[in-house]
Amino acid sequence: MSPRNGQVSALVALITNAAKTVEAHYAKSSKPYVPSLDDLTPHPLDSEISSPELREAIQTLEGACAQLCATVARPNHTVLNKLMQIYEPGCLHVAITFKIPDILLEQPEGLHISEIGRKTGVDEEKLGRILRLLASRHLFREVKPDIFANNRLSLQLLSTNPLNGLAFHFTDENNKAVTVLPDVLANPEWGSSHSAAHSAWNKSTGYPEPLFNWFEGATPEGANQGARFGLGMIGWGNAIEAGGVVTGFPWKELPPGSTVCDVGGGVGNISMQLAKAYPQLQLKLQDTHDRIMQAQTEVWPKEVPEAIAEQRIEFKAIDFFTEPPIKGCDIYYLKNIVHDWPTNECIKILSGVRHAMKPTSRVLIQEYVLQRANRVAENESAFIQAPEPLLPNYGVGRIRQYNLDLDMMVMLNGKERTLEEFLKLGEESGLSFVKLWEVGELGVVEFRLSA
Repeated sequence: MSPRNGQVSALVALITNAAKTVEAHYAKSSKPYVPSLDDLTPHPLDSEISSPELREAIQTLEGACAQLCATVARPNHTVLNKLMQIYEPGCLHVAITFKIPDILLEQPEGLHISEIGRKTGVDEEKLGRILRLLASRHLFREVKPDIFANNRLSLQLLSTNPLNGLAFHFTDENNKAVTVLPDVLANPEWGSSHSAAHSAWNKSTGYPEPLFNWFEGATPEGANQGARFGLGMIGWGNAIEAGGVVTGFPWKELPPGSTVCDVGGGVGNISMQLAKAYPQLQLKLQDTHDRIMQAQTEVWPKEVPEAIAEQRIEFKAIDFFTEPPIKGCDIYYLKNIVHDWPTNECIKILSGVRHAMKPTSRVLIQEYVLQRANRVAENESAFIQAPEPLLPNYGVGRIRQYNLDLDMMVMLNGKERTLEEFLKLGEESGLSFVKLWEVGELGVVEFRLSA
């Protein structure tokens, strides 16, 4: 069999073996089965950090299934389907705007579109067509003609789920901004600009300052979007298993009383996990004034009240472009911060951290570390490459990092970075590279003070 003819069989073999790995992993859990999409009961593995074996198997499945379909179908068939995916975000935006998952939660067996239309005030015929598209994409299910119900995926869009806030971000302000990206790229001034005020989002809204200024209450609408984005970051962290850093980095080896400063930590999703797992740590949470107030008065009293009572957490607002974080901490932790900003702004942030560090301090930057899509010799790659004939970066299996890279471009003129780009940022900020930690979907780049 020639290599070309064998590619389909090779992809099918990868899918088969990965599926067996997933089934075996689920068989070892307290509910020893892979749940159906129609199962509304949470599975224990839904809230656990995936093992490296399970994560790789799922990435292989996603990448190989997509690559197989793209390989065997006519090119125009595949491209047309990709072009028409534009409608899914709009339909999702309708679903969360009118709280359809919440409405269906009251009727697990399903609800007719006439009743959903009555409760939402939306035309039932149009609503049914929107829900049918989503059901065909495995969000919701049509149990009988024009009767729709929740499934495992639509439950993630409940208004009480933090992922709901992120869903609004992507289907609302982000979705509107990406439509003007070609106009921005073609603009002689903005196309080559890396200013956080020259993004596609700025173009779509007409707002002249960076996105986070808008989130900080430039208008009531901006403040509302900022608050839901803050909660959405909890959903984001849960979905990408950012909590892998809680067990993947040796926090327990730090001496009791060690201080960890979560710089730009929003409402403190990771800090809350650290507070629960390592009560010997002293935590400092720093972000903009509004996010710190939200964390201090709403989120932490509900989620980790014991950390407040035991004085293990300090809340302090910061403008990390003009002032350093709290001085003398043992660890300065920045998750999904550097990617928000162009290079010059990143150097300002990291230089401020450097000024706050003591000689033994370490900086941990947790973000995607971008892998290119071309295959290289194994000794030339910082990553384990996917088995052939998969793309070496797993293709669709790891597509989220490239989607987020474009999100950063569209919203802030920021970017995800390769390891080489992180090392250059550190060097220009007076920091020396120590180690790349693999803690799941994201990487953690560790720095120390330069000698």
